[in-house]
Amino acid sequence: MLRVGLGLSVALLWAQNDLDAERWAQMLPQGSARALGMGGAFLALGGDPANLTHNPAGLGIFVRGGLWLSPTLSIPTTSTSYLGTTADSRTHLNLSQFAAIFSGKGGKTITQWTVGFGYTQEGYFYQNSKATGFNARNSFTQAIAEAAEGIPDSMLSGTPALAYQNYFDLGAPWGYRGVIDPIGTNPYRYQGVFSAGNIYQELSAQESGRLNTWGIGLGMAYQNTVFLGASLLIRSLNYTKTYRIREIDTENRYDGNTGTTPADMVTFREKYTSTGTGVGLAVGVLVAPVDFFRFGMSFTTGSRIRITDEYNADMEFVLDDGRSNTTTYNEPFQYVYRFSYPYRVSGGIAFLIGKKGAISIEGDFLDYRTATFSSSDYSYDRENEVIGQQFSTAYNLRAGVEWRLIEGLSLRGGYAYYSPVRNSDGRLYYTDYVNPSNLTSLNMQRQFISLGGGYAIGKFFVDVAYIYAMSAQKYLPYSLRDPAYAPAPVVVIQNRTHRVVTTLGFRF
Repeated sequence: MLRVGLGLSVALLWAQNDLDAERWAQMLPQGSARALGMGGAFLALGGDPANLTHNPAGLGIFVRGGLWLSPTLSIPTTSTSYLGTTADSRTHLNLSQFAAIFSGKGGKTITQWTVGFGYTQEGYFYQNSKATGFNARNSFTQAIAEAAEGIPDSMLSGTPALAYQNYFDLGAPWGYRGVIDPIGTNPYRYQGVFSAGNIYQELSAQESGRLNTWGIGLGMAYQNTVFLGASLLIRSLNYTKTYRIREIDTENRYDGNTGTTPADMVTFREKYTSTGTGVGLAVGVLVAPVDFFRFGMSFTTGSRIRITDEYNADMEFVLDDGRSNTTTYNEPFQYVYRFSYPYRVSGGIAFLIGKKGAISIEGDFLDYRTATFSSSDYSYDRENEVIGQQFSTAYNLRAGVEWRLIEGLSLRGGYAYYSPVRNSDGRLYYTDYVNPSNLTSLNMQRQFISLGGGYAIGKFFVDVAYIYAMSAQKYLPYSLRDPAYAPAPVVVIQNRTHRVVTTLGFRF
């Protein structure tokens, strides 16, 4: 069969899914090194740039303005389990927080006011993972063949089109052979070049990016007892992922005999970049009825962010004799959609121990099921249904302590626990793809342990915080329906990130 050039329908090039929603919806503890050293627990304590995005009423505590600048060193480490276990570690330096606070005195009723501006890093997406192993059961190429099922070869699009167009004329007895080949026309059915498995697989992903939230906030104090505040939140997303799956016939089982194609390797690469902006609002109240006790509450709306994705992919096919062929999209595909973040309700208490220290405890309530995708030309019904079925309500807890050793020198410690985005069913997975009925639950909660300290001399101060973050995630590299091949192995990634945040500041 002579394979003609095929059009690539944009509808099937790339689709957002629950993994994207899980990534975008998760937030980090926020603020300067002082706040992060206390686990981010500054909702009721107040007096930190963290209050720009998390209870802006805490801005009203400021009696002096200042500047805060927080460079951050991050070392994310991943341990990836697939058909084997591999590890990767990288180093990244960035600016995670900046703020400018201006405070002024008021009158008898509104005793002081504060205006703040700055940004904080709410999402951190730097990660490198690699998984390898011998798959005796199935192949990514067969998953592509299943995706093409029922579609005439002249109408294939997306990844099936890349695979179908990647072929060689091998002459007799093989004829035209490609990454996927037609094996029936009523209905249209296809077969992957490595359909029966018994191939070596390599999966790798390089992710980078961040979600910054710019805050413009106003706080005020009513008779130094009740503090009110509101912030306009402008979210800015920048994310890039490069993913590769390679299948290699290391045992030479596909040698041209018994109907097989003399193939050596297939590599599929894809890269997409997501950029977007959105607007939200945070409002809050903080009450200090006595000198040693404060409590506060805040509400943060669910921002609706407009995201533009740019996507491209290519597929390389290599034969046993060394010949290779690559198919690719002629131009990157762009698509615009919207993602809605879940709202957040927060509350906390703080105890002040004279001028020696403070203890702060707080929590959030979120409903991750309210996260949704939307677009003017695509319904996202299936994707949003998966979010509704697998995502859950969640409670986040943060606690921190600060103790002043001597004048100007303080030590801090904190802990934060963030409940899993997914419910109990969404956390289940099989560890053995040969016996997928044996399920286990992945611990997908995120935990942060922090230590810190600070030193101030005159108008200048420096704070340092070390944060150890732990989390986990899972995904299927491809999906299969045919019970003769299904299911695919599950990729499980354990994340451990070391972060050192240094805040340099000046009060005026």
